[in-house]
Amino acid sequence: MQKLALFVMLLVFSLEGYSQSIRFAETSIKADGILDESIWDEIIPFNGFSNYYPINGGKTDLDTDVKIYHDGKYLNVAFIYHDTLSRVKVNGMKRDKYVSSFHLSDCVGLIIDPYGNQNRGYFFAVNGKGTQLDALIANYNKQNLSWDALWESGQSVDGADKIYEMKIPLSTFSYSEDVSEWSFQFYTRDSKNAVYTVWNQFEGGFFQFDTRFLKSIEIEDLVPSKSNRLLLIPALTANFRKDVRENKDASSLKPSLDVQYKVSDGLRLDLTINPDFSQVEVDQQVTNLTRFQIVFPEKRVFFTENSDIFTTLGAASNITPFNSRFIGATQDILMGLKLSGNVLPNTRVGLLNVQSAKNDFSRAQNYTVATVKQQLSKIFNAKAYLVNRQATEGYELRNDYNRVIGTKAGYLSKNRKWSGLVAYSHSLKNNVSTDRSSFYAENKFSTQKLSMGSSIHSVGKNYYTDIGFVPRIRHFDALNKMTIREGYTQFHQDFRLFYFTKKSRKYVERYRPVLLKYDVFFDESGRRTESRYYYNGAVWFRNQMSIFMNLYHDDIHLKYAFDPLRNGKAILPGDYQNSSIRLGWNSNYTKKVYWAVNIQSGSFYQGTRKRFGLTTGYRLLPFFTAEVKYEYNNLNFTDLGENNLHLLGLTTEVFFSNKLNWTTYIQQNEQIDNFNINSRLKWEYKPLSFAYLVFSDNYSNELAHKNWSVSIKVNKRLYVNRVAARH
Repeated sequence: MQKLALFVMLLVFSLEGYSQSIRFAETSIKADGILDESIWDEIIPFNGFSNYYPINGGKTDLDTDVKIYHDGKYLNVAFIYHDTLSRVKVNGMKRDKYVSSFHLSDCVGLIIDPYGNQNRGYFFAVNGKGTQLDALIANYNKQNLSWDALWESGQSVDGADKIYEMKIPLSTFSYSEDVSEWSFQFYTRDSKNAVYTVWNQFEGGFFQFDTRFLKSIEIEDLVPSKSNRLLLIPALTANFRKDVRENKDASSLKPSLDVQYKVSDGLRLDLTINPDFSQVEVDQQVTNLTRFQIVFPEKRVFFTENSDIFTTLGAASNITPFNSRFIGATQDILMGLKLSGNVLPNTRVGLLNVQSAKNDFSRAQNYTVATVKQQLSKIFNAKAYLVNRQATEGYELRNDYNRVIGTKAGYLSKNRKWSGLVAYSHSLKNNVSTDRSSFYAENKFSTQKLSMGSSIHSVGKNYYTDIGFVPRIRHFDALNKMTIREGYTQFHQDFRLFYFTKKSRKYVERYRPVLLKYDVFFDESGRRTESRYYYNGAVWFRNQMSIFMNLYHDDIHLKYAFDPLRNGKAILPGDYQNSSIRLGWNSNYTKKVYWAVNIQSGSFYQGTRKRFGLTTGYRLLPFFTAEVKYEYNNLNFTDLGENNLHLLGLTTEVFFSNKLNWTTYIQQNEQIDNFNINSRLKWEYKPLSFAYLVFSDNYSNELAHKNWSVSIKVNKRLYVNRVAARH
């Protein structure tokens, strides 16, 4: 009889776990990391975590309990990681710094997809010192860390258990009350043991925040959130800039306003008036030895909200009809308006309009982007868009414009192994009538051990994207000092093998014996202009060190003269072969002192190129970190001369708390003749309300003073119409 009773109890508990849901309870908590509210005793935890890294598969020895419920206003989450040591290891205290503050630190995280369509989501994490991370996820695993949400968290240690508590407003999410199941993934990072565990097990080789591997959970009694519909962020910026060479200075006092209004729980309206972006972090400099332009990522807040709607217009990762970095690059922005989000559970829309001011060199410009994405089924989705740049004069539109219209369709197989897309776009520009289209198609197969893919991209020479980016369409002829536009067709193939070793292997944890990439380019006449081959092999050791080897080979038919030395002596058109090898060794990045070193040598057109790269850092947490990055390139040509290019970067961070930090960047880039100091004090005096003090100083490589500037900015987050979600 006792055995029968025990069997019935186990059956009841198993059925209860099988139908486990996120319940509604009209009980508030304080997110302090101390689970002293009685509601937590009533919540059945999600547990049974699996090994994700370095062992992939099987239940973990150190499990995590995740308790979660909502109260109509907040999604309340508690993590209890059952550790064996009370020590907490953290390697960063800066918000949204994924590598140092989270990947290399003890932390927990969750990924949420309120629509369960597997290609976008929200990412929240908190580390052992209370530092927060939040991000949007687009295209399955692309993080946008510039997105910020206002939520509460706390953490504590109870014996060896690590306890984390999160209180996330439901108003943060774009969702529909008609969708009663949200998709989730929970993970735990134990940096001391270099271990990741996940709640919903999936193969290694994919990122732990990949939205294709979330699991559905029913949310009970979900209703529209009425709280925090209107958000105002007024700001005031004071700037002073001194041009030392011209002996001129300028100062300004600039008020600005950002407004966010939730039209519905899925749709958001953003407005920015007279914005100033002086608080944005300085871009990390690079040495560019290619013949083509590069572009830096977007970090400005107005452009990051629901940014995946706009940033995924492009077919390939580096080719897009819209890149917001080109808006406001040379002209001040007067006003911007953006409507974005879900109008139906499977329908997302985006409408962006920005008006810039005129300057001494250009007319005022109006920029518009409109897009709609439809999830046709669990497998297929489609998108259509319009991108428009048009000159304005007063309230009139002038006949100076560039428009791109396009559509794309993608698929993801039910087993998540096959994916692909096809895209077509067309450019419209005054006085241009031919060669204005772009076509792209790709197909990919991915598993833990094997991945491979193929793609084709064809671009016409008159495919203009004035606020987009196509890296190979503009060629600078260094001999004739002119730029030539030329269309091209690119074929790409890649192949990768990746293995995790058995736990019994003493030294090697995982290895990638083969990563092959092959690209071939043809010009408009069908002639091959370049074939590019790339091989990588890498080994990761159980002590967290790694080694790698890269092989590069390019067959180039150079049509236009190229001046990599920037001394007026150009490489003439002709056929060239570039071959090189790069070897690298990386230390354990979780240590207080870490480093990475690599060397490269090979041919470069009619000469040689030698490269040396070094990264080294030191952490004295929770107070201070410092990192030095150095890159040296030697270009040696028998007929053209020799050039040594040094690129040096020093980054220091002082943490007075995780709300107050002082960051300094010192960068020297010989290629662009610039030595820059950028120092920024950032104080989060209230949640997501900031005060900044930014100092920037620029010199030539010979330390001739160019200019300096100082900026002070203060903004404040004000919620209007804060009402209860339930009545």
